[in-house]
Amino acid sequence: MELNGLKLFGSPYTPRFHDWAYMKKRGQLDLVWQSVPDNVDILITHGPPKGVLDLTHDIESKALVQVGCAALRRHVEERIQPKIHAFGHLHDEKGISNYGKFTRGETQFINCSCCNLAAKLTNNGFVVEV
Repeated sequence: MELNGLKLFGSPYTPRFHDWAYMKKRGQLDLVWQSVPDNVDILITHGPPKGVLDLTHDIESKALVQVGCAALRRHVEERIQPKIHAFGHLHDEKGISNYGKFTRGETQFINCSCCNLAAKLTNNGFVVEV
């Protein structure tokens, strides 16, 4: 999609996490990310790339884990290189803050989840100039 000269692409897919909609096995997601055009200015995905504002506690062990998608990170960093990559899915929880911005290279990563893990509105979003 193009809007005011900016190319946008959005995808609802994310690695399997419980039994919710638009979940795929991690091994299947590379094909999804291959469909994202190279020249996207703003990429919007439901979930984060691995290692970017993606911390949570493992359900069984309670250990702190990064649950973002490694294939998404590879495609974003090596091929797509958007100006902005916005996502949510990973909410703040006690002792963990995923909401925020992080810049690596030319890409500004934004976890814009507005609710905490208890579904309480805790964040108000961002204004971003492009």
